Amino acid sequence: MKTLACLFTLLILAGCAGIQTTAVVTPTPDAVERGRVLFRNKGCVTCHVNDRVEGEGGVLGFEAPNLTNYTNDPAFLQRWLADPPAVRPGTQMPNLRLSAAEIEDLIAFLNEPR
Repeated sequence: MKTLACLFTLLILAGCAGIQTTAVVTPTPDAVERGRVLFRNKGCVTCHVNDRVEGEGGVLGFEAPNLTNYTNDPAFLQRWLADPPAVRPGTQMPNLRLSAAEIEDLIAFLNEPR
C-alpha cells in the first residue's frame, strides 16, 4: 500500500512539475492494414518506395525517402503528416489534408515492428 501511495505522489508531482508523459499505444493489426491501404490510396507510393505495399513506388522519380524500413517518433509523424510544409518549409511533400484517424493509421503502418 505504501508503494502505491508513493507512486501516486510521484505521478501528482510529475503533473505539477509540467513533466509530460505519453502513453504507449500498441497499434492493432487493423490500423496497420488501414495504414498500408492509405499509403497506396493517398498517393504516397507516387513518390515513396515501401516494399510492404504492393505495386511500383517512387514513380515520379523524386528523391523522396524509401520508407520500407522507416520509423519515427509518433509525435513527430503526427505533426509531419498533418502539415509537412509547416514542419519543414520548402519540402516537396504536400499537405494531403489527412484526418486524425488517417494519420494514426499511417503512423501504425510506418512504425509497424518488422
